[in-house]
Amino acid sequence: MKKAKILALLLAFVMVFGLIAACGDTTDPGTDTPPAGPGGDTPPAGPGGDTTPAGPGGDEKPTRTWGPIEASGTLTVAYNAAASGDMIYGHSNSAYDATIRNMIYGDYGTVATTDGAQFIIHPTVVQDYTSETDAAGNKTYTFTIWDDLKWSDGSSITAKDFIGGLLYHASPKWLETGASSMNGRFFLGWDAYRNGEPDINDEGERVGWITEPAEYFEGIKLLDEFVFSVTVGADNFPYFWEETMIGVAPYPMHVWVPGINIISNENGSKFDGDITPGIDNVMAVERWAPSVTAGPYKFVSFENQIVTIQVNPYFLACHRGERPKIEFVQQIVVSDETDVDALFAGELDYLPNSIQGVKIERVRAEPGFTAHSYLRNGYGLINVHHNFGPTQDVNVRWAIATLLDRQPVIDQVLGGYGGLIDTEAAEAQWMYQMKRAELQETLIPITLSVSRANEYLDKTVWLYEADGVTPFDASKANSEGTYMRHNADGEMLTIHHAAASWSVGAVLELEFQRNTPLAGMNYVFHNMDDNFPGLLDHLYEAHSWPPEEQVFSTYSMATNFAVPSDPYFGSWHSDFANTSRNSLGVADEELDRYIIALRETTPGDNVKFLENWFNYVVRFNQILPVIPLYANEYFDFHSNRVNGVATTPYANWSNIITLLSVN
Repeated sequence: MKKAKILALLLAFVMVFGLIAACGDTTDPGTDTPPAGPGGDTPPAGPGGDTTPAGPGGDEKPTRTWGPIEASGTLTVAYNAAASGDMIYGHSNSAYDATIRNMIYGDYGTVATTDGAQFIIHPTVVQDYTSETDAAGNKTYTFTIWDDLKWSDGSSITAKDFIGGLLYHASPKWLETGASSMNGRFFLGWDAYRNGEPDINDEGERVGWITEPAEYFEGIKLLDEFVFSVTVGADNFPYFWEETMIGVAPYPMHVWVPGINIISNENGSKFDGDITPGIDNVMAVERWAPSVTAGPYKFVSFENQIVTIQVNPYFLACHRGERPKIEFVQQIVVSDETDVDALFAGELDYLPNSIQGVKIERVRAEPGFTAHSYLRNGYGLINVHHNFGPTQDVNVRWAIATLLDRQPVIDQVLGGYGGLIDTEAAEAQWMYQMKRAELQETLIPITLSVSRANEYLDKTVWLYEADGVTPFDASKANSEGTYMRHNADGEMLTIHHAAASWSVGAVLELEFQRNTPLAGMNYVFHNMDDNFPGLLDHLYEAHSWPPEEQVFSTYSMATNFAVPSDPYFGSWHSDFANTSRNSLGVADEELDRYIIALRETTPGDNVKFLENWFNYVVRFNQILPVIPLYANEYFDFHSNRVNGVATTPYANWSNIITLLSVN
């Protein structure tokens, strides 16, 4: 690593984290009155224009007045990988699709995430709210939203759009499209409305469903044009990220389910008609070209890998009180080999998420351009299928890991702006910063060792020469790859690898080609950086394909953690094995226990959370759900015509779009 640079960043981040923690709300999370804004960055009380106080006063209904948005210019942002054009939450969006989705759908939920990863009630959206806990421990939150919120077509955003969005995303008909939406998962009756009454065995495990899905979603209610309530089920407490449970975002029901209303009574809420035609239209049209949205921008076009969005004139303000200053944003694909040249030539303005050391030094040395750095809330990795192929065996996964020298990735690609990791971790995680030394003493180190790889493979079915009978003799293996491992059926041990980024993939290929033949493994590389959507199809869907179509066992990629980063929903719990939420098919009872312990930590008990996280990442290291490569810094490159760049580990350029302007 660039030790001085990383140390300075770490110290700065620890100071910021300490400041956030010190300023956080100390209200007991079990009380019936929720905090006005739980910690972190404090938004302005009245965002934008001439405002009256945020809370309702007396018999007078507060009003807000807003001037027109003053936006100009175009911001051109580049990525090295293609977007799929999928703009709907719940399907296989890539990170490049998600940045656009953030700007056209985002920023009008009841709970907002600050740039410092704290959670607050959104002041632009929520006028007032209360909470009440019943005798069973269920907690009902009643929200009154401001009546001046509008969709991009000028129509009013009402409580129906919040409740309708929950009904829509939890509906069995939506699940039939292959969606994996978890919206409303904490609310009473979500499982029953989505799936039916669960069949629980003597061990307390869900083994199926006794009844058909319920007619009503019990825990959500439409109370008035701008008032609705949500009830968090008692069985969801404690939950470490408690504030996030009541986050609800609006969706345009007049577009998604035209002519359909909501019936709401003591049973909960339901649609009053068949939503199938609306879902069909969303899947065929709105998913790829959203016509009505609520974010700071609205969709214009997606052609030839150029996504164009335009300022939404009806957007009021983000949680900071900021309004868009740029009229058009274009996201384009630029080759990894020419992206910095294109930046210098003025063909683009902004190049985010850069990790390559050579490029970092070039931009830093070029007048008129800036390399804005921050610790990454994510890491580089090799995804590994547990549900088909040789990598189902943990010994094969460990053999692959020990046939790779990862240091050349740090040296040749990152240029020292990163370091090796042996488990799921990120430089931006406060847990990793506090436990780094202890982890180094506890984890099984991932180091290059051909002899260890052969020991691992000797515990698998790949024990023979080509005849499927003669025992494999590691001393006969050679760098030419003429002597390979086979199973009893005479099948060669072959791993097909898909590389999402060839800058990293090319280095990995050289290392694997050098080492894998010495363990009798045939490791075949495929460069997929020009077909990233195709790679994602294999990653997320191949578990359900016929065996002859299941090509790739491993994928070199990188991932960023969600905020909050709950691993139960984030890929590894067996409840979601062989679905798009756990498409690798990871299923380990011990890992499951640590995941549940982590999320069920009492809010505010950081000591216990740290202990649970440590246990979780140690088990992660033992079974290798993925093969960790590196934790690193991110660099956002931009020309100096771009102002207001303040990206953080938790807020990328699309999250701070209202802070940006162009000369």
